Amino acid sequence: MNAPRLLGLSASARNPWPGPGQSTLTESVLALPHQDDLMDYIRVQGELCLEKYLEAGRKEGKNFADIYTNLRKMTKRAGLSNSELALSAALWSAAQRGAEIRHVPLSAHFPPEGGVKAPDLLRDNLLWADGLLIAGPVYFGDRSSLVKSLQDFILGDENLRESMRGKLYGGISVGAKRNGGQETTLIYQLVDMLDMGMLGVGNDSDTTAQYGGTCHAGDVGTIHADKYGLDTSMGVGRRMAQTLTLLASARRLKDRPKALALLLQDSDGLAKKQAEAWAAELAPALDIQILDLSGEQIRRCMACDICPMEVGTDETYRCMVKSDAMKALHGEMLDYDMLIPIVVSTKDPRRLQGDYQKFMERTRYLRRSDYIWSDTLVVPVALQEAGAVSTYNIRMLTSLIRHHTVMFRPLVGQIVRGEILNPKDIGAGLEEAATDAARLAAGRLARALDGGVVGYNPVGYVLSADKGKDDSVIDRRVEAVKARVERLSRQAAQRLHPKDGDV
Repeated sequence: MNAPRLLGLSASARNPWPGPGQSTLTESVLALPHQDDLMDYIRVQGELCLEKYLEAGRKEGKNFADIYTNLRKMTKRAGLSNSELALSAALWSAAQRGAEIRHVPLSAHFPPEGGVKAPDLLRDNLLWADGLLIAGPVYFGDRSSLVKSLQDFILGDENLRESMRGKLYGGISVGAKRNGGQETTLIYQLVDMLDMGMLGVGNDSDTTAQYGGTCHAGDVGTIHADKYGLDTSMGVGRRMAQTLTLLASARRLKDRPKALALLLQDSDGLAKKQAEAWAAELAPALDIQILDLSGEQIRRCMACDICPMEVGTDETYRCMVKSDAMKALHGEMLDYDMLIPIVVSTKDPRRLQGDYQKFMERTRYLRRSDYIWSDTLVVPVALQEAGAVSTYNIRMLTSLIRHHTVMFRPLVGQIVRGEILNPKDIGAGLEEAATDAARLAAGRLARALDGGVVGYNPVGYVLSADKGKDDSVIDRRVEAVKARVERLSRQAAQRLHPKDGDV
C-alpha cells in the first residue's frame, strides 16, 4: 500500500514566499528526527520571522503597509509565520505516522492584488493529495480570505471539484489569545470543506478529539511558547495520517456497510416514515437499521465527576443513570459502520417528539468509554420546516465529531406542508456516503486484526484521570480493550475479503 499523501496548506498572509508551488518547509520538517528537534526548529524559525519584521521596519516604527512591502522584497530570508509553524508540527507528526507530506503556501498563489499565480501548479498539488490540512489565522472568529480564495479556486474547476469527493480534511487555527475564536474558525472551515464533498476529522485521542489544532500567539514568532496548542496541532497531524491509512486500506468488505439511523426528534412520524423509505430504496448499497428514540424517555446527563462510572467492555452499559431507555438501547448502538442521526425541526416545537439535546448529552459516557464510535462515519440528516430557524445540521456535526468519528457533510431536507421536498437528494447523499463508510470500515476492521484500537485520554478531567491511574482500573481497561479487539477481529474474519496471498 502506498503512503497516504497529505498536503499542508498555510493560509497566512504575513509570510510571503518567493513563488508559487511547494515550499522548503517540507524538506526541513522531514530532516528533524525527534520532537525536541521539532520544537527547536519552531522556536528558531519564529525568532527569524520576528527578525524579518524588525528589519522590514518594525524597529523604526513604520506602518504595516511599508513593513509588508519590505517583507515581500525579503522573501528568500528564513523564518516562518505562526500558522506555518503550527502546520509544521502537524506535518511532522503525520510524517512520523507514515504519511507523505507536502506544503504549499496559499499566499504565494493568491497575491493581495488579486488573481491566481501558477494555477496549474496549485491544481496539480491539490490533485496529488489524499487529504488537505489547512492552517491559518483567525479573522473575527472565521477563516482567512486566503482559504476562501482556495475554495473559490476549487469550486471554479469542475475536475478539481470532483476530485475533492472523499478526500480528508483537517484544520489548525491560530489566534492572538487562547480563546480567540479558534474553534469557531475551525467549525466554519469544516462546514465549507464538507460541503465540497470532503470528509472531516478533528483531533486525535491523545489530546482533545475536538475540532483540530488550536494555537495562540500574541505576536510574530511566539507560537513556540504555546506547547498545548502545538500538541493539538501534532494531534490533528496524527489523526489525518491514521484516518488516511484506514481509508486507503487494501482490504474490502464482503457485505454492505451497516448503518444505524438514530431518530432523535420527529414530528407526526415524518422522519420514521422517510427513514424506512430510504432503508428500502438503498438496500442494495446500504444495510440501514432504524432506532426510533423519539418516543423514548431519556433523562438528562448528571455531569458526573467520574464518567463512565465503571470500566467494562463495549457491551456493558456504563452510565450512572439507569432509569430510562438508554440502558436498554445501549447494545443496539454498537458495531455499525455509519451513524445517521436524524432530527426534525418545525416552526411549532409543540409538534415535536423526542429530545435531541438530552440524547446528545447522554452520549458522554460512550465517548469516554474509549470512544465506542471511534472512526465511524457520521452522516447528519436535518429535516427542517420552511421558515423554522434551525442549526441542527451544524450542531450534530460539532457534537458528534468529538466522538473521534469521521464526518460526512450534513444532509438537509426541506419540509413544506408536512412533506419533505428533496428526499431523493438526501437518499443520493446517503448512497454516496456508503462508499466512504465501506472504505473506513474495512480499514478499521483490518487494523483490529493487527491489534489496533483507540483509547480515551481524559484531558482536562482531573478526577477521571486520577481514577484511571488506579492499578485495578488500568487492568480492567486493558481487558476491555482486548475484548474490543477480539470482537472486531471476529467481525473482520467474517466481513473482509482475504488480502492477496491469504488462503
